[in-house]
Amino acid sequence: MDDKRLWFLLNEVAQGLGVEVRLESLDGGDDPSARSGLCRLRGKPVIFIERRQDTAQHCRRLGLGLLGLDLEGVYLRPAVRSFLDDLAGSGGQGDEWDD
Repeated sequence: MDDKRLWFLLNEVAQGLGVEVRLESLDGGDDPSARSGLCRLRGKPVIFIERRQDTAQHCRRLGLGLLGLDLEGVYLRPAVRSFLDDLAGSGGQGDEWDD
């Protein structure tokens, strides 16, 4: 599956969970992914993703954010489930909530 299609499907999952996904220019210094991730903003879950990264990295950061949520009972298309399983298996644990 190409990265653009995966990005669309991951966003679909996030939307179904009530999670806002925001592409922003974040100040991560030398590591633009350092400030990407899952947090709560005014009590609602938001996944911030560094805009300057490519689509593959956007998918990875969104996937990591989704891993930080309870996905039990959520329908995931096989390609999305496989992608998330691969992320979890490669040591990419879900991001923690930053209040």
